[in-house]
Amino acid sequence: MSNQVRPSYQVSPFLVFFMIHSAQVGVGILTFPRSIAKEAGYDSWIGIIAAGLMTHLSLFFIFQLLKREHHSLSHIHHFVYGKWLGRLFTFLFIIQFLWSGLAILREYVRVIQVWMFPSLPTWLPTLLILILLYYTISGGFRVMVGMCFFKVIVAAIITLPVFFTLGDADLGKLSLIPYHSMKELWGATKTMSFSYIGFEMVLAYYPFIQEGPKSKKYAYLANAATTLLYLAVAFMCFFFYSEKQLSAVIWPYLTMSSSLEFSMIQRFELVFVSVWVLVIVPCVILYLWCASRLAKEVFKVKQKYPLLIFMLSYLVVSHFIDDSHEFQLFGSWSGKVAFYLNYFYIPALFVLYMLMRKIKRPSSSS
Repeated sequence: MSNQVRPSYQVSPFLVFFMIHSAQVGVGILTFPRSIAKEAGYDSWIGIIAAGLMTHLSLFFIFQLLKREHHSLSHIHHFVYGKWLGRLFTFLFIIQFLWSGLAILREYVRVIQVWMFPSLPTWLPTLLILILLYYTISGGFRVMVGMCFFKVIVAAIITLPVFFTLGDADLGKLSLIPYHSMKELWGATKTMSFSYIGFEMVLAYYPFIQEGPKSKKYAYLANAATTLLYLAVAFMCFFFYSEKQLSAVIWPYLTMSSSLEFSMIQRFELVFVSVWVLVIVPCVILYLWCASRLAKEVFKVKQKYPLLIFMLSYLVVSHFIDDSHEFQLFGSWSGKVAFYLNYFYIPALFVLYMLMRKIKRPSSSS
């Protein structure tokens, strides 16, 4: 199966840093301190590091696969499972990419409804964001990567003022000596791993990277940067809230920003929520593009057709995820499925690929 991409469509290896970091940092940064604190309290910082190391290991297996095949996920599945079963496994990743993208988009719309416009119908901001997404994706892969680069800069600028909240923090209440059990720490690690998903999309856009093997170090650096960012946010929340408060606040990072007041900005959290659309858009763009790209390879159609179908499904499904319990269930299952695909299936796929490589290569050369 050929997967040649014109050099004019490809991007430099160092831009993988921005693509992976952009995919990993979305609305999850607003909620993860609460989720992990419910599992292991202040000791959950260990889970952040453990989840980062797990992601590093999964990235290692991904680049081992891509180094040998030099193609995308659909070609690897075709080689390992054959034509029809390979398409089925690729289709599972298409569903997961769509699921994750919708979970991010719906969470952000929910934040808008709670913090800014309580009576706003779900379909309206969803439709407006989807129009922006389609316009960006239509510009091509390079435009998407540019959005990822821009997103990292904007995210850094908008999050810096939140560090001023450390003036109200109690820096003496946190101990680095863990007192929770291994089971509780593993619960925090597993929950935290949901916030690292997105790195696996390199399996879909790898052919669009110039000199792909050189991008490996930038992928590792991106994941390390994400780990450091999550540690910084977690410690800020640990200093600001008690364990009981942290487990009760839905959006601790956003609530913390609401305590900020400047001479020209009375409610900084409204600025934070408004600008955060530039942070979540690249995440959803990557998920939609990767899903439609894999659909193009599986079903042999133009990429714009599955893209339009997927965006229409976003608009319809998001309308029905309105109940708080339904939303939590939707996001939770999305993270669980991604957890097993990223940290169990990918290493298993590498083992299967190496076995099939030993079986098929000698027979094809004889």
